Amino acid sequence: MTVLLMGALFVVGLLLLIRFPERVLSLAVAVLTLGLVAALVVPALGNAAQWPGMLERAQGALVVLGVILGGGLISLHHTQALPARPARRKQVKPPSVGKNTRVSRSPVATLAPRSILSSAQMELKFQDYEVMDRIGIGGMGSVYRARRNNDGRIVALKVPQEKYLADAKFVKRFYREAEVLKRFSHPNIVRVYDYRMQDPEHYIAMEFLDGESLENLLEDRSMGFSESVQVIRALADALRHIHMQNVVHRDIKPGNVMILKNAFLDGKLREGGVKLMDFGIAVGKVLTRLTMTGARVGTPIYMAPEQAKGNRVDARSDVYSLGLLAYEMVSGQTAFRGSYEAVVHQQVFETPKPPKQVRLEVPSRLNDLILHMIEKDPAQRPTLDEVIARIDAGVLSDEVFSDPLALAMSVQEKRGAVRLLDLHGKLRASLCDHGNSARTGGGNGAPQTLPSVPNAMAGDPDGNLYITLQEYRQGKSGALIRKLSPQGQELLAFGPYGLGEGELLQPLDIAFTQGHVYVLDGEAHQVMVYSSAGQFVRRFGGRGHGLGRFDRPRRLVASADGHVYVLDMGNNEVQRFNAHGEYLSRYAFRLDRHSEGLRPLEGLGIDRSGAVYIVDGAARKLRKIEADGTPGVTFPLDTLVGELAEAPWLISVGPEGQIYAVRQGGQVLRTISSAGDPISSRDMYAPVQAMTMLDRPQAGVVQPSAGKPVSIADRLGPDKVVGAKSTLNPSGLPAPLNL
Repeated sequence: MTVLLMGALFVVGLLLLIRFPERVLSLAVAVLTLGLVAALVVPALGNAAQWPGMLERAQGALVVLGVILGGGLISLHHTQALPARPARRKQVKPPSVGKNTRVSRSPVATLAPRSILSSAQMELKFQDYEVMDRIGIGGMGSVYRARRNNDGRIVALKVPQEKYLADAKFVKRFYREAEVLKRFSHPNIVRVYDYRMQDPEHYIAMEFLDGESLENLLEDRSMGFSESVQVIRALADALRHIHMQNVVHRDIKPGNVMILKNAFLDGKLREGGVKLMDFGIAVGKVLTRLTMTGARVGTPIYMAPEQAKGNRVDARSDVYSLGLLAYEMVSGQTAFRGSYEAVVHQQVFETPKPPKQVRLEVPSRLNDLILHMIEKDPAQRPTLDEVIARIDAGVLSDEVFSDPLALAMSVQEKRGAVRLLDLHGKLRASLCDHGNSARTGGGNGAPQTLPSVPNAMAGDPDGNLYITLQEYRQGKSGALIRKLSPQGQELLAFGPYGLGEGELLQPLDIAFTQGHVYVLDGEAHQVMVYSSAGQFVRRFGGRGHGLGRFDRPRRLVASADGHVYVLDMGNNEVQRFNAHGEYLSRYAFRLDRHSEGLRPLEGLGIDRSGAVYIVDGAARKLRKIEADGTPGVTFPLDTLVGELAEAPWLISVGPEGQIYAVRQGGQVLRTISSAGDPISSRDMYAPVQAMTMLDRPQAGVVQPSAGKPVSIADRLGPDKVVGAKSTLNPSGLPAPLNL
């Protein structure tokens, strides 16, 4: 009996802890009951004398059976009282489209499964509407699909949570949206039919939109440029309409834009295919206010700087937010990232990376329009009329880059590792990518892929680009010098790693003049000379202190007349050689008139007239030495915060004598006029490794042979010749210049 009682208690405990299905419990109880009856009755059959003992045993067994049945009833009641839990849905990660991680946004209404409405939600009753199901959940309310009783129209009911109805400010803000939207009639603005703000009913009845938010769409896939531009134009037209009603939206973001089903037909956006929503914080043109929590209204990722600072907002603030929305649509990532405080700081003080720098395929005109829209100064932004006019004029066709000269640059990026800039510092073309394999690539219009980012480059008169690599540091073998066509296709590879003739250890710089390629080998302390076909010609230099030898050579340039200059940062001098590698002279600067010590030198450049530009590290100036050896103009050149002070300067000189300077590994390109006045400072948004001025072949122009240098007069005309005729200084070691 004790065993039976213990077993019964165990079964009861099991029933209380584990909620078995009702059918399983019924079957178990029935089997157990039959088993007990059989255990009591069968032994007593045919023996009447055993009936009294059977009754005594039955008393205990019936107690056990009662305990089990009672526990089963308790368990059944407990199971029926609990609400059924919905099955967990597996979270499916959207397919990757090569975008960076998106920033968390403020809570917005999200779609909810229509089959899991709670009993409270099913009990929603409205006098004029029949609630069908919930289609959205937000932090302050829900959106329901409903049917209007008088005509059967399907609408979206926006219903606030009851806990917020006691706050008068919240109620006023909630119904402001309805009041504002009732004033608008535009195909790209969601319509409001009616609203009620009297207890017990609080709702806004809006147009039911069958589609998905732009935020969800961008999470699932990237949009084409044509689709993006059409959406931007539709939203610009909608914003223009509300601004004419003296209303500013103030919360333009992907979550407030709806893309309807079949919005694009044959690639064209149909009328009303895009809807602008959520006017809950829309205000008059010059009104600013705080929310009930004290935080500035709006989403910080898309908030205009003046709005982030709490200043007056107007229609230009919506232009800025629309520009940031366009930025995300074409580049695949938000312009600003980080915490709330970090994003607000970036909005006010930082300029985002241009869309074309993020995604090289972005057309230049579209890139320029977006950058114009997100100017920090509201007065610099275009009006919506100008935005629409520029879109209608065409922003998808890229400008043809036909300039005779370009600034070639290599940057620490996988996409567009080698790129071309115009002489204003604007990105115009990409020649090569940086990949993990040394494939020759470039077929079918695909960019050439390089095993590493070039650390030096030089061009020839035919527009070909010679680059040096240091891939051996990654345990790879192959040529360290590549010759690329003007289109970026590899034409030649030479200069393998090694100690043999024509082999290199550490190529640091490269120059081209009179049909020969000069490569500075920093490890061997030598200059290697090759023909334009990649054949080894000679070498010169070696380890030592001056007179044709180097201690720590870092930069190399060559003039059109065949002179070669080597910056030796160890000996603080620039040595000059003729085309055959014979030492001619040097340039160096004393610390002061009474000192024999030399100033550290940090950079070297040359223009097409033969003038040499040397960076004086002590004075933080760029000093020009004319072709005849006389001192010229000096230019201030300061190192910015974050730039490596020990890294050499990269110096290139334009046809008008303008200077382009950037620290190797730095990101800010300075442009200085020939008179020494700063022109601009442009962020390259990636560490710059190499830079050179590159000739670009022109259609219908006969190019000179590789052995004949082209003069600046031949390229620019007699009215733009700069500099003086180059003359040779006598051989030997002249006294250092006193500067």
